Amino acid sequence: MIGGLLSKIFGARPAWIEGGLYATRREDGSYAALKILKTDAQGVHVRTYSNVYPQPPTRIDEAALYMAGIHDGDGEHLGMGHLPVSHASFSGWGAVFVQRSTVAGDELEGYEMWREAEGGYF
Repeated sequence: MIGGLLSKIFGARPAWIEGGLYATRREDGSYAALKILKTDAQGVHVRTYSNVYPQPPTRIDEAALYMAGIHDGDGEHLGMGHLPVSHASFSGWGAVFVQRSTVAGDELEGYEMWREAEGGYF
């Protein structure tokens, strides 16, 4: 009841798909891939990849996805295993659904640590 009322006042949230692969536009005009690991009432938990595409991908080769760290090569885009983002912030990313995928247990390690620590959202 309250959720329905809030949706009428503030607008409905998009139906983000857990395990979905999405593309989002970067500041330089290229596109990055991300996967939604979990959703909850406060936000979306995403994994960001270092792969960069010159235009929005219509298909993502999951076997080619990788996450570069801060010590990897110059010009590499940083990937993150878990990033908790509020619904409002994530809606501003303009993420576009590309394809369905699954979430493996090891992909949730960062999420589980965040949950145990009662972390917040960006």
